[in-house]
Amino acid sequence: MNMKKGLTAFIPAAGLCLFLAGGTVFFDPAANAAAVHQTKIDTAADTYIVKAGELNVRKEPNKQGSIIGTLRSEDSVKVKRLQGADWAEIDYKGHKAYISTHFLMKQPVKAVTAKQTAFYTPTLETGKKGSVKAGETVNVLGWGFSHDGGFDRKWAYVTYGGKAGYVKTADLTQK
Repeated sequence: MNMKKGLTAFIPAAGLCLFLAGGTVFFDPAANAAAVHQTKIDTAADTYIVKAGELNVRKEPNKQGSIIGTLRSEDSVKVKRLQGADWAEIDYKGHKAYISTHFLMKQPVKAVTAKQTAFYTPTLETGKKGSVKAGETVNVLGWGFSHDGGFDRKWAYVTYGGKAGYVKTADLTQK
């Protein structure tokens, strides 16, 4: 390739690269995304009730982890995060510890609807849409599920009027 043709090809390519680099910042979806709504419901740690005579508290998230203590039936415990489906990380006497999730039951959190909100029961995808008036109390049992199998905290799984369903978390405030 001669020098003149090489420069002719390089200049448009360089211009395209500069245009794309400039466009990346301008068209960045994260930069233009709406601010994440900060819910007024404490989602930092979910509270559970122990449903076992005694539940071993372990140093590691497995059955071979050394036992550092026990919790008793009806004890309340805040789960910091889940380690897979079988183990929950907790704070035990100031130390990171783990308990089996198989003996935990979610403790409902009471919340009040800040405004009239849609209520989908039994599921978001196939549920019948109803509504909950502003100022009504609901019991938050958990969270919706995202398409990748994780939790979608934009949706709260609640009980209201004897039915379980979903409402937007942004429409709730902790009681």
